[in-house]
Amino acid sequence: MSWSRVLTTSYGAPMMADRLLWATSAASAVYLRATAFLFVRMLPLGYRFMPKISGAFVISLASFTLSRQHVRSPPSARTSALWSTLPILFGTYSRRNPLASFAGLLLNILAFIACMDFIYRAHILHPSESLAFSRTGYVDSNSARIVLRDPAARSQSQFSYRASTSSETETIPVPALTEDSDYTATLELIGLISGIRYFYNTTGAHAGSFVTSAAALKKFTMISTSCQKPFYPYSPLAHSLAMPGLSHLARYVESTPPEFILFLGDFIYSDLPMQIEPLTTRFYRQLYRQIYASPSWTRTLRDLPWIHVFDDHELINDYYPNMAGGEDMYSRAMDPFEHYQRAANPPRADHDGRKTYTQFRRGDASFFILDTRTYRATPPAKASGGSGSRTMLGAEQLGELLWWIDAEDGWKVVVSGVPMTRNWSEGGDEMDSWAGYLDEREVIFQALWRVGGGVIVSGDRHEHAAFPESHTIIEFSTSPLSFFYQPFLREYVSHDETIFNLPQGSSKFGQLTFDSSDEKKWMIGFELVVDGEKAWEYEHVWSRNQSS
Repeated sequence: MSWSRVLTTSYGAPMMADRLLWATSAASAVYLRATAFLFVRMLPLGYRFMPKISGAFVISLASFTLSRQHVRSPPSARTSALWSTLPILFGTYSRRNPLASFAGLLLNILAFIACMDFIYRAHILHPSESLAFSRTGYVDSNSARIVLRDPAARSQSQFSYRASTSSETETIPVPALTEDSDYTATLELIGLISGIRYFYNTTGAHAGSFVTSAAALKKFTMISTSCQKPFYPYSPLAHSLAMPGLSHLARYVESTPPEFILFLGDFIYSDLPMQIEPLTTRFYRQLYRQIYASPSWTRTLRDLPWIHVFDDHELINDYYPNMAGGEDMYSRAMDPFEHYQRAANPPRADHDGRKTYTQFRRGDASFFILDTRTYRATPPAKASGGSGSRTMLGAEQLGELLWWIDAEDGWKVVVSGVPMTRNWSEGGDEMDSWAGYLDEREVIFQALWRVGGGVIVSGDRHEHAAFPESHTIIEFSTSPLSFFYQPFLREYVSHDETIFNLPQGSSKFGQLTFDSSDEKKWMIGFELVVDGEKAWEYEHVWSRNQSS
């Protein structure tokens, strides 16, 4: 006995099967299309949406097929133009309008294909194994670091560079580029002249330039941001490695390049929009290559000095070492971070390559780059309120940070991958930020308050917030460079003390201008850029009599 006959017999209503199939087709089709749009254009959380999208797609196909076999007439006899479009709008089958019915079915199929395209196109079509590029890492007044990748490079390739003020060329050998380092190498150039542009090229046809820092800076700018993922927001016509936010940044810095760019983590996403492979070193390396293979890069962006922090999505969401498999995951994920980024970061004074936290100076500002993942204790349950003797930094890093706060003169800029002050609360991952490590944070804040305060630069939250100068510690937290924000049902709650909070915008970065020209009144100017347009500006004054 057919399924339609069973329903007809059971309910005693000849049209019951027709109506039920129509309702099932309509509901599954509407849910499929709406959720697919939400996934690819607004909230790319595949672990949350793809099971629902897949289920709705299967139900829509099954109900459509059953409708073709069993439905004898539509649930209404109306024949107006509006009713004739219902099969398209709701993905239902109508014997009176089979063309519209199959058009509706096609829309359902395209919605599902768009999700698959969003998840897999870059992985399948652009593994970027043959990628060759060069970029600038940390640069100061007399040295620079250049990252090269070239799988086809000869073992005896040469790197040549010269100052723009000279015709003399220096040449150094390029280390062998092997599979062990994913065919990358970081070259350190020393003995440079301050405040001038250098040009370089290699026998592998790489070319670029960089500008050394002035010896005595009283005013400089830097860019701060974090979080990016290619192919978002999804468009079937876009390149699967394109990043609109990177294009916004390229246009912004073209005319007035900053001194350097701080990228504060989530340079790659191993798990969004979905984790599509086991988290091996090979997979992590591919994600880095795909970012650097993006067509959104310009020569200006590659020539600017980039300094990188890693955060959780370079490993997996909300990573901490004691999570299941955490130590093995860390070693696999740190392999490409070392070769593509850490080796080109500011060097540590002790040259300890095992530690990713470090310091550097620029003008009258001293920067301490924190490692907030390697040493952190298991985060607490939210009900604990975040108090307790747990550590995010580990004893050795915390001790070095406290020594730095007391020893350095001028601005003290703490660079943290996750927000540090009371910018936001709530959210499922609140304890992943410094809110879960309040006692250790209090030790750091007390040390900063003793010397007149400090500046914190952070990312991670896919929002912008500045929080508050009244406590002499001001934080500028800005992200994402190119990824999603929560347009509704926001998890995070900003506080009354927050100077400014802006969740909207799939591309955000901040430009900070440090100006110590006036000995008694030092200034920090901040400009927030959202989707390529200036959205907010602010001026923070630090009175010199506050410093010890």
